[in-house]
Amino acid sequence: MIIKDKVREVFFNLLNTYKECDSLILSLSFSNEEGKRISFFGGIRIIKSNIVLSIINITQKELRELEPIIREFKIKFIFIDVEKKLPFEFTTDQQSKISNIEYSNIYAEATERLNFAEIVPWSSTDLTCNAAINLLREELGNNLSGNNITIIGLGAIGFQLSLSLIREGVNINCFTRDYTKGLIIANSINTIRSEYTLASFNLYKSLRTAILSSSILIESSSALNNINKSFIDDFQLHKLILDIGKQAFTKEFVENILFKNINFKRLDISNSISELIYRKLFPSDIGKVIPFKSNYNSEITLISGGYKGLPGNIVVDDAKSPRFVIGVISKNFTLEPIYNNFESWSKSL
Repeated sequence: MIIKDKVREVFFNLLNTYKECDSLILSLSFSNEEGKRISFFGGIRIIKSNIVLSIINITQKELRELEPIIREFKIKFIFIDVEKKLPFEFTTDQQSKISNIEYSNIYAEATERLNFAEIVPWSSTDLTCNAAINLLREELGNNLSGNNITIIGLGAIGFQLSLSLIREGVNINCFTRDYTKGLIIANSINTIRSEYTLASFNLYKSLRTAILSSSILIESSSALNNINKSFIDDFQLHKLILDIGKQAFTKEFVENILFKNINFKRLDISNSISELIYRKLFPSDIGKVIPFKSNYNSEITLISGGYKGLPGNIVVDDAKSPRFVIGVISKNFTLEPIYNNFESWSKSL
């Protein structure tokens, strides 16, 4: 458990070490790696003049206890993983003795109590899946279609990865410990996928069969030491093993697989988190498109930026200062294309 005095000490030490930085940013997330449920400090990142400190598995109660310290150090940004991965917490009010159930909703707690800071939500599942697919493109090429990939584990990450890869035309072979639940997920994915996608999702009862079915394996389960050195020979033809769950491979397996010079990678999303924080701190100067409507004359209405128009409205690049005409909305609310210079089009009326 994090002690308030320890947090203050860590904050002070960071600012004292990185004197070129003038502010602290918190990143709150969750992990069950190595079966841990207690809160602990994660990594640190330096983004220009900002020190980003990761705190893992913090509870609602702990966050309340940290409020005075967060105020004291004038923390302006707190990035919070919105996925609920901690068990419900039962607490008792010391004065009223009334029991209370807290539903591990750290984001709700932060937005209510830490309104002096900007609370930025993010999803670890989304970030992990995007990072995994980016790594696959780096290793296999941009076009993933036609590949056969085995995914071990059908939790949030395994399911989302499967669905995303199926959409790209990747055949997915999967193993999950709960075969009945796996069948439900498999049927869902095969139902959701486009009828024009030839790729399919296949579920196996045997872990070894699933491993042998592809030359690319993604381990995304929460299993502990599930793949040991007895599986080494099953990976002779593999060209990539991607470890996301980080608990399933035994030490002996990893040592042997590296000795065989097989491409074994552990997914690290720290760069993805840094990019997320950087984009928030230093947003692009690309202007936001805002829905807008203007009257060009008594008969012509211009709309842009996704404004919900009516039949006869003219869709342009910018209703405030039009330079290009995209089309006109028909009586059936479809777009009849024009694609012409606005000045030329207006003169032809």
